[in-house]
Amino acid sequence: MEYKFRGWDATGQKGWVYGDLVHNIKITKERDLPRVMVGGYEVVPESVGLYSGHHDRNGREIYQRDIIRSSWDLENVVVWDDGASGLYLRHEDFYSTFMDVEFEEMEIIGNAYERGR
Repeated sequence: MEYKFRGWDATGQKGWVYGDLVHNIKITKERDLPRVMVGGYEVVPESVGLYSGHHDRNGREIYQRDIIRSSWDLENVVVWDDGASGLYLRHEDFYSTFMDVEFEEMEIIGNAYERGR
């Protein structure tokens, strides 16, 4: 699996940025501040999502927090489960592994971070 991340540019000028995830410290005159970076850009920490290793039916990469319409016409959110150490599709209280889904039938229709902004 390729470990790649996506995050929303903290300035709002670039939108989504992609690449490696870095946690570091931003040094200011007043104090040191924790910051999260993806692909060399500071990002909104709550927006960061891990690449699932899969593509939807349009060839788009699927990331954590993406909202996906399945072949059953249900909206699912890609979520991380700490207990299982993996990404799952969640529809209300129902969880499904990616192995249970036919990717060529799925389509990304949004992102939970953007919907909640």
